[in-house]
Amino acid sequence: MFLRILLFILIGGAQARSWNEKAKYTLKTIQTITGDLFDCIDMYKQPAFDHPLLKNHTLQLKPSSLPKGMKLAKSKPVSFYGFNDTCPSGTVLIHRARKQDLIESKLLRNQFRAQAIANNPTAEGSHYAIIEMVHDEFSGAYDPFYGAYAKMATYKLPDLQASQTSSSTIYLFGDKNVPNNELNVSPIMYGTSYPRFFTFWTIDGYEKTGCGNLECPGFVSTTNIYGPGSFIPEFSTYGGEQKYLSILISRDSSTGNWWVTYNDQLPLGYFPKELLPKMDDYADAVQMGGHVYSPLNVPSPPMGSGHPSNEGPNKAAYFIQVQAVDSSNKLTNFDTEFIKSKSDIGDYYSISDDHGSGQDKYVFAYGGAGGFTK
Repeated sequence: MFLRILLFILIGGAQARSWNEKAKYTLKTIQTITGDLFDCIDMYKQPAFDHPLLKNHTLQLKPSSLPKGMKLAKSKPVSFYGFNDTCPSGTVLIHRARKQDLIESKLLRNQFRAQAIANNPTAEGSHYAIIEMVHDEFSGAYDPFYGAYAKMATYKLPDLQASQTSSSTIYLFGDKNVPNNELNVSPIMYGTSYPRFFTFWTIDGYEKTGCGNLECPGFVSTTNIYGPGSFIPEFSTYGGEQKYLSILISRDSSTGNWWVTYNDQLPLGYFPKELLPKMDDYADAVQMGGHVYSPLNVPSPPMGSGHPSNEGPNKAAYFIQVQAVDSSNKLTNFDTEFIKSKSDIGDYYSISDDHGSGQDKYVFAYGGAGGFTK
């Protein structure tokens, strides 16, 4: 059963569209093998442009450049992503959210807010195992970040309980010291569904703003092949074949928009610079790793592959080729001296890094079975 939104939802200073308004701009509807419906909407009529700050925004159809030396591979057909058909050229995919999707989106906003406003969000039911890199002009720890890149091994966990989430995330922050501008991209799992590709942004630490996927004005989609809310099609096997999802988030030097490139193939779209004033030039911090959320008094869910980091890559979940985009638009390795590993409840979720310098560059493993109750 799908929720047809009849009321306006106020998020981030702009209203989400009602179902009737969405239907007005829908040219076609396609379905995935998981039963999800996606509406094909004229890219110039997508929800992002309802935001008052984007009233005079010029749509950017593709990045003006990729990091030096990076080339896009040929995109997979839509059938690879589980769609039964293709949206017409000039349209973008908008996930037709079900009631549970909207509930989980609100839970994610609360989860991200807990992480943003407290160093120890355990009391909120949110837990993490991450690495963190912070620009510090006084200590010389890193130059500012103009983007981040990594390949993450993808795993499908057993079904989670209602209101639980488990994600593998790349965060960029406008200022790590105060809750303000932030965006993140994640494969995230909730309920009985496949892991899904998820985007989120905020300008005030999720106090009043924060938008997930295309459910409200924010992220600008630019492709008719894949988009936020779609499920992840390939998964790794514990101790066996590994499948990866590569994510690049990079600032476009010509426009200042923050582009998301999926799997070294598809520039999916971007976070407009107008919505992230404190990331107008660069990001101050990058975080990568795992996050989980569970209501209080409910045992916390698995993270990553559900196995601890000390089992190592191919068994625990892990990231490889972890890199930053520098001021010259070049992918560069992080200085391992300044990488911080953090886990709020190490007995349940752990993180282990490997200062590799080979083809996989910097590698870290993370995860755990969960089961923490407070």
